[in-house]
Amino acid sequence: MSAGAGPRFEVRIDEKLLAEDLAHCTQAARAAIELVVAELRHEGAPYEWLLRCEEEARDGTRLGGCVKFYIPRPAGQWGAVLAGDEQASKPALVLLAVGERHPAQPWRPSVYEMAHRRLTR
Repeated sequence: MSAGAGPRFEVRIDEKLLAEDLAHCTQAARAAIELVVAELRHEGAPYEWLLRCEEEARDGTRLGGCVKFYIPRPAGQWGAVLAGDEQASKPALVLLAVGERHPAQPWRPSVYEMAHRRLTR
């Protein structure tokens, strides 16, 4: 899963939020996400993974200033949303949410909806 030798960003992970997100995931999603989270902890997030989130998406989420990446790469059905860590002394990110990008069940929140709620509460 490792990327090239380009720039990487340290990622701060809130264990309680991660556990909350993983509790709502399928076994396959948990396995894929846990592999990526282990890499984030050890090596950080490679710049080349990161995609800019839409300022305001069709679903009403507002994630301007946030970045995302897909799990597994390059275009898996799960994803992660991250925001800049304003408390860090060097450029770093905070993991806001992990989960399904576009759930088939309309009552299940997407990773983008979960991140939006966490940013706005």
